[in-house]
Amino acid sequence: MSFLNSVVAPALFPSILWRTNERSIHITFDDGPHPAATRTVLKILNSRGIRATFFLVGRNVQLYPEITREIILGGHSIGNHTQTHQVMFLKSAEVQRVEIQTANDVIGEFLDSKPRFFRPPYGYFDLRTLSIAKTEGQRVVMWNIDSRDFSTPRPVSIVRSVTKSVTPGSILLFHDNASTACSIGR
Repeated sequence: MSFLNSVVAPALFPSILWRTNERSIHITFDDGPHPAATRTVLKILNSRGIRATFFLVGRNVQLYPEITREIILGGHSIGNHTQTHQVMFLKSAEVQRVEIQTANDVIGEFLDSKPRFFRPPYGYFDLRTLSIAKTEGQRVVMWNIDSRDFSTPRPVSIVRSVTKSVTPGSILLFHDNASTACSIGR
């Protein structure tokens, strides 16, 4: 993890959750639901009794509502990852508001309330992003360990990289999308 992500960013943006003070680690998945990847992830998590947080893209929730229900029925937490997964950084406040609110509405239909957590796509945000999330009553959650699962098809390399960095309170970033679907579950 870089000095920028471990020291500078948390100091500049203390309202963002980069890691926790808990003894547990927090597994998160971005970009779903995906018809192959998410179901494989759920099968693995459920077989081990592990709960995770899924940051869902509203458009994907609309395409795969049954998978969204499976995530909820599995006892997992759900966060907002925008409606169309576009970079928020330097977008107008209106574009950002529509992306966040539309996803809140779509995801909220499954939760009977809007998600409590928000994660900007690619981790890129600006002060408008933070302000809109705050107005929506959502905590921005980032990560302190990026699995980089999208850049390597070898699960053993991902596991080795993550386990050497993980400490109590770590928030781990994984993906359940088309780019990781072929490597999940190997």
